[in-house]
Amino acid sequence: MRKKILTLFFFILLISTNVYSSEKIKIFYSGFSFSNSYDSNKNLTKYTSKLIKKRAADKKIDIISESLLKIVREEKFSNINLDTKNLLDFEKYPDNAIVMAVALQHEEFSQEYNSSIKKYSGFYDAYFQIIFYDFSDRSLIAAIPFEFEIPILSSNKLDDKNILKRINNFYLKDRPFKQIVQIINRYNIKQKYDLRIGVTNVNIQERAFNEMPRNTKNNQDYMKNLIAQSFSKRLSENHNVAIVPFTEGQAIGRSMKLKFAQSDKIFDIKLPNPDYHIAIGIKGFKKVLAQSTAVEDLYLYGSFVNFKIYQPELNKYYFDQTLRGVTQVKIPKEQSDINDWRKYYYNLETLFDDFSKNIIKQDKKWLKKATKKKIKKEIKNLNFIINKLK
Repeated sequence: MRKKILTLFFFILLISTNVYSSEKIKIFYSGFSFSNSYDSNKNLTKYTSKLIKKRAADKKIDIISESLLKIVREEKFSNINLDTKNLLDFEKYPDNAIVMAVALQHEEFSQEYNSSIKKYSGFYDAYFQIIFYDFSDRSLIAAIPFEFEIPILSSNKLDDKNILKRINNFYLKDRPFKQIVQIINRYNIKQKYDLRIGVTNVNIQERAFNEMPRNTKNNQDYMKNLIAQSFSKRLSENHNVAIVPFTEGQAIGRSMKLKFAQSDKIFDIKLPNPDYHIAIGIKGFKKVLAQSTAVEDLYLYGSFVNFKIYQPELNKYYFDQTLRGVTQVKIPKEQSDINDWRKYYYNLETLFDDFSKNIIKQDKKWLKKATKKKIKKEIKNLNFIINKLK
């Protein structure tokens, strides 16, 4: 009899657990926004800032906000119940509401003439954050970084008019925001996270500025944000963990500004101090000619980056190593217009991605290329920390 009662008890417990776990958390959608200060929009988001001046067919919201709204209304979320009825009508939000916003942090465009195909090769990159925050005190709950890239080929050098037209068509026809649903469905969105991680410091050494875009040294904030965003995106994507955003030059008292496209209001979202800090030190870049033929040169583009992951409250360092990343790039002999920074930045992205993936599963060949030191055990132990964040 006692055995039957215990069996029944565990059966009821199992059912109740499944019912509880299947409940979707209620989220209120507040729209598309910019996550930098309003004054910096002209420099950091100059293309999208122009596009939001175009109104949608119903004249109520801009074309970018409408494109995003259609996606979040049409697609199915497996882990959240998204309320899109009261867009930016904060008076209808309950005090304990969890609010979601999609924020553009930074965008940029670069191009170079590709002599092998006789065309200009351009790249538009946009960097976003999916923000979840507590409506009652405007405090961040979770942030998920994501980005997309638009390659553009043209017989003539691209000007702002051509670039803007391509971006406009991309938003309206290619439906890039569809990936947001897929991204959110991979994450365990909660009302509260016990532990958090985030990039808290980006240091660029003097020699590294020599390979960066002109005037970067006098305007370092945007580059530090770009580097932090790129690393955070890959750590978040590979491990399905939320990240506390890095906001160099934009944070006052650990806050993040959100300016919604369909409103003149600017909201300050309070950022928590991460339990685990990540410091990224850009030590330098190097370009080496590896091989040459009559038609092309093979160059090795290298980046040297120091990664520190530590817990300041315990004064404990879990990882502190300098790693190198190397990528091969073939350049036609006759090509004189070479965008070296684009290739160095791609190299950085690859290094960030490889480092993140090796936390999960160590690749002996990559470890040997990345450093002469034995770091397999050290990098493997980081997986234990990452799992505590989910």
